Amino acid sequence: MTMTLRFQRVPAVVFGALALSAAATATAGESSPRAAGGDAPVFETDVRPVLKANCFHCHGEEEKLKGGLDLRLVALMRRGSDSGPVVEPGDRAASPLYRMLAEGEMPPKKEQQLDAEEIELIGRWIDAGAKTIHAEPETLPEPGQFFVTPVERRHWSFQPIEKPSVPSNDHEHPVDAFLAEALAAKNLGFSESADRATLIRRASFDLLGLPPEPDDVAAFLADDEPGAWERVVDRLLASPRYGERWARHWLDVAGYSDSEGYNDKDTIRPDAWHYRDYVVRSLNEDKPWDRFLTEQLAGDELVGATHANAQGLANRDAEAREMLTATAFLRLAPDGTGSKPDDPEHAKNAVVTETVNIVSSSLFGLTVGCAECHDHRFDPIPQEDFYRMRAVFAPVYDTENWRAPNARRAALVSEEDKARADELEAEAKEATKQQIAEMERVVGIIFERELEKLPESERAFAREAYETPAGERTPEQAAFLKDEHPSVNVRRAFLHLFVNKYEDGDELKKKYEALAEKAKEIRSRKPEPDYIRVATEDTKHVPETRLFHRGDFLSPEGDPIQPAGLEVLGAPPIAADDPELPTTGRRLAYAKHLVSGEHPLVSRVLVNRFWMHHFGRGIVATPGEFGMRSTGPSHPELLDWLAADFAENGWSLKRFHRLVLTSRAWRQKSARRADGLAVDADNTLVWRMPVQRLEAETVRDAILSVSGRLKPTLYGAPVPVSENEGGLFSVGGGETSEDGQEFRRSLYVQQRRTAPVAMLQAFDAPQMEPNCERRVSSTVAVQALELMNGYFSLAESEAFAKRVLADCGEASEAGDRAARAWELAFGTKPDGRTLAELTDYLARQEAVLPPRKESKTQEAAGSDTLALASLCQVFFKTNRFLYAD
Repeated sequence: MTMTLRFQRVPAVVFGALALSAAATATAGESSPRAAGGDAPVFETDVRPVLKANCFHCHGEEEKLKGGLDLRLVALMRRGSDSGPVVEPGDRAASPLYRMLAEGEMPPKKEQQLDAEEIELIGRWIDAGAKTIHAEPETLPEPGQFFVTPVERRHWSFQPIEKPSVPSNDHEHPVDAFLAEALAAKNLGFSESADRATLIRRASFDLLGLPPEPDDVAAFLADDEPGAWERVVDRLLASPRYGERWARHWLDVAGYSDSEGYNDKDTIRPDAWHYRDYVVRSLNEDKPWDRFLTEQLAGDELVGATHANAQGLANRDAEAREMLTATAFLRLAPDGTGSKPDDPEHAKNAVVTETVNIVSSSLFGLTVGCAECHDHRFDPIPQEDFYRMRAVFAPVYDTENWRAPNARRAALVSEEDKARADELEAEAKEATKQQIAEMERVVGIIFERELEKLPESERAFAREAYETPAGERTPEQAAFLKDEHPSVNVRRAFLHLFVNKYEDGDELKKKYEALAEKAKEIRSRKPEPDYIRVATEDTKHVPETRLFHRGDFLSPEGDPIQPAGLEVLGAPPIAADDPELPTTGRRLAYAKHLVSGEHPLVSRVLVNRFWMHHFGRGIVATPGEFGMRSTGPSHPELLDWLAADFAENGWSLKRFHRLVLTSRAWRQKSARRADGLAVDADNTLVWRMPVQRLEAETVRDAILSVSGRLKPTLYGAPVPVSENEGGLFSVGGGETSEDGQEFRRSLYVQQRRTAPVAMLQAFDAPQMEPNCERRVSSTVAVQALELMNGYFSLAESEAFAKRVLADCGEASEAGDRAARAWELAFGTKPDGRTLAELTDYLARQEAVLPPRKESKTQEAAGSDTLALASLCQVFFKTNRFLYAD
């Protein structure tokens, strides 16, 4: 179905906001700052990271060194290769290392060679004396022996979290106090507070992902009592819509998808949505995050579940069902093992690798998966660390006794459904019993008919052979029935072959076929069990984990590796087998270690991500990269204070929200200021509230909200997506269903890895490969085209217009309609000048838009309705609608 709307000049007050403004985004994984200008480079922070990323694999990490050269320390370079030292301090021209890099001899592959900037950096370092920050160890490491340098060990994110004192200044709020210190150092201060209408709209999108209702805005504007703002925040946090909004953030980093991925088959996961609903419920309940994470990593071990008893536990105990549902977190990685992959062994190991990737990036902000094949190229993560972490999860993903996705489920059947199923099964068995009796009757009829065809002298022998059980027949009897007269050997299993030979065959089989259909129909009415995806262990077999040579699962080597933490953090051992549990207990011990409050990464990574969702940018701008290539925290003391405070106060996310939303920093205006732009153009110091474009799902949900068609149903199976006439995937394929499921929030739309919804994809909805640590925000032409010509935008514009007409009445004036549309879209009433321009726009549109006749695809509509729909669509395309403020 195609809709078109014609536009004349757009009101000036609206047109100024039509163009989508570009949003600057930081690039994840930016390298550490190098010495610039006249600064003398040093080995640990400038040169070693370059060599580690490009050269260590051949010259240090393997026991057999290429050319006998180890580049991991300056002392090793001076000791040199088989041909002698490779560095001559103070003289790059005399240094073989520089010469070979500059002439492109090393690395040997052209695509791996260093760029000119990196080569020049090494040249400057040599010319300056090949200096180090610290004295190097007297005992030099052997080739292939991993070690952590002092600089790496002192990296900020690996240090224990110590809660700093709140700065003493004019700000009582701790967040403001920390930020104000950094601002004052640049002679800056906070911007003025935003007006109330802006704040409630900002908070509504922030906490609910939906625009505020005009009545709520009016109530807040009229509330002059103390604590008005705090009451708004508490009301929003109490809404069930809150869990939906913030579940989306966690589902991104967890890698949630309704399909298996891995290959083009992208098999549907019909039961993954139970995990999504678990996340929504947990956040609405403000479940402490130490518990929330423990349940996802080891919920089965919390309740003593195994492969063998998980289904029974899930059906007997609501808490056990909740804990098992939580473990689907470990089932979110792409998994092609159930779709007959070309290389099943590779597919199995890929699941484990991607699971490690998801866990490490979501909880540590580190890419531990990069160490699967070799020591990490940038971070102090040896290859053994990857396999230590793999050993934690190996009992769930036992590659020697693999369980395909459908075998890793637990069926859920309520007592009522079980009783009903038993009742129907008894009815079906009775029908089947009658069917068998009827078939035996027909068997007897056919046998007698076939017996009559034999010579009379053979009939008695034939009857005796037929009535003798098959296993007791003599050789003569068996041969008679099998070879001489098989037509007499009438059996129920092949009755259709015998019956079809007779003219009255249809009449003979009519009754028993009807009874078979009856049994089938009865069984079809049995309640279908629901399923949850679970991660459980088989107590009969605990696999060993060995390091794979260069990541090749066909080449395991060395002794079994035990589960443990990261070496740079001291590699705390994880109990390999808890005798008090029916499972190994590895994941439960690991989870307790992570949320103990003493792990230096987990709470830092969490609060940084929470901060990012409030301010558009994390205190660490690379939320999935807290390693050596992270941007580093813009406010390290604030980050550590928040991390410690979060853990000290019950790991409560709602408390964190209240803390942030009551700060002056969050309540600032977003307008630019000349003094701020002059010294901090990127707003790293938060001297104003960043302007944030709504995310893809929020754009769609906001449109449905103001059009009045948003279906508020919580939880349940996802709304399917399908290919529309244009070859793009849309919710419901562009058609309206009787129950209106396609108007549910975008959280409930089926998220397939290979079939993204076109409208959401246009606004940068991520594809889970395997997860999304931070969304990008782009401004591209397809977004404007989607809002101008997309079926969804056109259809919702008309629905919006009909809502306005219903609110105002068919006899209302154009000005009343324009004012109501503005109020629904933006939460406030338009001023006089704006209203005059909107009213003028409606009059001019109505003059040029002819009434639309009814057709198979569209209802009839008058010129006034079409004019109002065109204005509503203009609102959808404005920055005022597409940005929080």
